[in-house]
Amino acid sequence: MAVVSLGISDLDDSNVYLVTGSRNVLIDTGLARNPQELTAKIRSSLRGLPLDMLVLTHCHADHVGGLKAVVEEFGCNAYAHQEDAVHLRRGDSSFILDTVFGFRLGGYDVQDISDGEIIDLGEHRLRVIHTPGHTRGSICLYDEVSHALISGDTLFVGAIGRTDLPGGSFSDMVSSLRSLRRFDIKGLYPGHGMHVEQNGRDYLDEELSMFGGVNNEDFEV
Repeated sequence: MAVVSLGISDLDDSNVYLVTGSRNVLIDTGLARNPQELTAKIRSSLRGLPLDMLVLTHCHADHVGGLKAVVEEFGCNAYAHQEDAVHLRRGDSSFILDTVFGFRLGGYDVQDISDGEIIDLGEHRLRVIHTPGHTRGSICLYDEVSHALISGDTLFVGAIGRTDLPGGSFSDMVSSLRSLRRFDIKGLYPGHGMHVEQNGRDYLDEELSMFGGVNNEDFEV
């Protein structure tokens, strides 16, 4: 398995990851203010292989702005946890926050994916972990073979996701982060900022040890 970061073009954009193996999965799409640029990057990284599915770590616009462009370009299905998929199907701006970023996504067919579900890539297996806190339907994806965690806006390198937006909950975030301690995390691939290929568990332990002094206003979007 290889995790390819496709890079971002805007400071307020999310990271976009292509996970390749016997099957190929895109994780998030970013804002995709230039959808042709996004789909061209994906196609170049696939090198002639199909895109089998799109998985969204949560429903915020900076992670799902390219949803329609990716699905229509590659003919794959899109998936999100049911708690967030319902907002995407309804086009509910109060949870998607698309109008905050200056556009209207509208409703789109997104299928449900559940906690504990396994995305089988052949030699590698991505486990879906429901990690509410940033949104009700936030998820992480954990590779049971390489021990890499694609963490969305739950855990960053040096920060955790904010919890003051609609659907957010600080107590849920704490519980979600504690639940991640059962995993041996090596690589950490967050929704924003840099990623690391080793010692990802250290960043989780660091954030858990800081909860007494964390200010909600200091969290990443």
